[in-house]
Formats: sequence, structure tokens, C-alpha cells
Amino acid sequence: MRIGCDWSENFFVNKAKLLHERADSNTSASLRGKYIERSVRVYDDEWDLFGVLDCLQFERDPRGCFIQKYGGNFRLTIIEYKPSQTKRENASFADRMQLLAQKICADHVFRTNCDACFYYADIKKRVPVAFSEEDKTALRQIIQKIRDRIESGTIPPVQKKQYCSGCSMKDICLPKVAIRYA
Repeated sequence: MRIGCDWSENFFVNKAKLLHERADSNTSASLRGKYIERSVRVYDDEWDLFGVLDCLQFERDPRGCFIQKYGGNFRLTIIEYKPSQTKRENASFADRMQLLAQKICADHVFRTNCDACFYYADIKKRVPVAFSEEDKTALRQIIQKIRDRIESGTIPPVQKKQYCSGCSMKDICLPKVAIRYA
């Protein structure tokens, strides 16, 4: 999208946009002694990352980090909204990497070790996610590949096993044509 300056929306993109309207409302809430902040901007200069969290939950915990706004110590949980749970047992690799990047940034900003989870709207359930050092290594490699592509101005080739059927960009990138003539 960044290199080709292309954007296209389909049913799945619009469904996710509707779900995120509340998450992106930039409002605060209190629920059962927990505080919720939406559209929280986070960054990490070492990783050269910036992002916006859908939702960040603050739950009182004497071992947590001090949050001046709420006048106490809290355990933080990043909540990433997804319209539907994947049919596979675990979240997709891309979704996990997105959540890991958010966690790295939130950990940096709040100087703590945040919990992280997906909230699947279709089943109305949170699913906690844990990350390993191997995940961080994979994310560093992905970030480097993205930077290399941006610097060179080249669009990545279509992968033969890539799942394109639900992608809003498939009519622009024409994956079947690209695979046939690759």
C-alpha cells in the first residue's frame, strides 16, 4: 500500500472498520474497578515503531507500574480488536506480529511488561497471547524486510501459498496473474 500508493476496501475491511469505531473513539471508561483507555498512542525509538492501541486496560495491582492519571499502580493489558476468531487454533502469524509490535511499544512507554490479548467480536471473548524471544527475532526480520522494500521502492512478489481470497487488494495486485507469469 505504501509503495504502490494503492488502497481498496471490501466487506472484511468495512466490517473491521465498524468494529474499531468504538475502539478508536478516544474515550476513557471505568468498569468494575478497571480503567479502559482507547486509541492509545505508543512508540519505541529503539525499534523505530509507532502505533495506536485499540484499547489499554489498567487493573489495580500493587506490583504494577505507577499511573499518575489514576493515582496508583496498575497491571496493563493491551486489547487488540478482531472481527472474528481465526478458524485455526491460534491467531494468524501476521496478527501475532502486530500485537507483539504494540506490546513492545507499550512496554517502552509505560516501562512495564504489559499483558496482551485479542478480543474477538464474533465470540465476544478475549484470548491472551504470550510471546517468545523467537517471536521478537521474527518481528525484527519482518521490520527489516519492510524497510528494505520501502527503501528500494519495490513491491514484494505474490507468494504462491498466500491467502488472497479475502484481501481487499486482490483486484489491484492480481495475484493469479502474478503467479502465472512469475
